[in-house]
Order: sequence, then structure tokens, then C-alpha cells
Amino acid sequence: MSIKDWLGKNFYVTSARDPNLFFRPRRYAKTREEVLIVVRQILEKLPGWKIEQYHELQGRLQVGRRGFLGLGEVVDLYIIQGQDGITTLEITSRSRVGKADWGQNKRNLKNVLSELDKSFPDSTH
Repeated sequence: MSIKDWLGKNFYVTSARDPNLFFRPRRYAKTREEVLIVVRQILEKLPGWKIEQYHELQGRLQVGRRGFLGLGEVVDLYIIQGQDGITTLEITSRSRVGKADWGQNKRNLKNVLSELDKSFPDSTH
């Protein structure tokens, strides 16, 4: 991670164009409900993370993560099942305040994606 990444932004998103394959959206041959159950279990295990809202029509699960001085980040997980039966998971993490995140938002994605990859080893990204 470059110094520019540490100081230059306060968000990180999974993207199909990310040069690091690890940070690309996940695709599962599972229903949205199956993925949602596992995602909730993972989030409940992560220290300092709290599920704040679930918007079923959007397929968006909003999570708060408390960090240094209680400021923390907001993490949105979008769980969308396509007509082909494949469920896609995309994640965004953004700081509640400030212009730089010192790489925390990328670490947030890494924490969630690492646990998901353990739970769904057959995912594609």
C-alpha cells in the first residue's frame, strides 16, 4: 500500500477492476438468503462490528465498525441474486469523518472477504 493510499482517501470498495484480485466482488452459486446468513454470522464474530440496518429490497446490509476514539467506519454489503441464480456480494467501507483512513477501510474489506473465502471456498472473484 502506498503512502498515497494511506493519506489520500477515506473509503474502499470491491471492484471488478481492482488490480488485486482479492478485492474484487464475490460471486456464489447460492441464494441471497444463504449468503446473508453466513455474512451475518461472520459480522457478529468480528470485534467492534455491529449490524445497524438491513434493506431487503436493496439487498444492503449496513454495519458500523467502531475504531479509535469511537469514530470508526460504515461498511455496506450488497447481496444481490441475479436471474441466473448467482449471488454477487459487493462491499464498500467509508470513514465516518476525516479525509484519510490510514488504510483502515481496505483492512475492513480484507477482514470480511477473508472470512467469506473460508466459508465459501468455491466463490469466484
